Amino acid sequence: MKYLIARTLTSLMLVVVGLMAAQAQSTSVITVNVPFEFNFGDRTFPAGEYSLVQPMQHLLVLRDSRGHYIARAFTGGIESLTPAEATKLKFSNSDGQHVLTEVWQKLDSSGQRLYPAKNSTKFAKHRSTQAREASEGSQP
Repeated sequence: MKYLIARTLTSLMLVVVGLMAAQAQSTSVITVNVPFEFNFGDRTFPAGEYSLVQPMQHLLVLRDSRGHYIARAFTGGIESLTPAEATKLKFSNSDGQHVLTEVWQKLDSSGQRLYPAKNSTKFAKHRSTQAREASEGSQP
């Protein structure tokens, strides 16, 4: 009886590990060089190299140039009649701030729309010193 239980548990563990490996392999990584300061979720990041990973449906993870997790944002699916010609990120410009709003993968007709941060005042709290000084210097 113990042998049957051990064999069943071993088989079950192999199936789970196999499914996890398949999920990890199907997760695509988008590496980008963003040339300007931008908002992702409720935080502001400086220009630089980043990668985006979608570890599960409706979740995007932002990683720094070393591959370390730095932020996450919840998303909703969006559709297009034609597949994207190239992988692209769409930013909106709100009050001089670039906000990542959509992510599209090459040859895919579905993309991800990032949900806006709950409170836009959070952006002001996390803006870089350089961005604050620049906006204050341009006001009369």
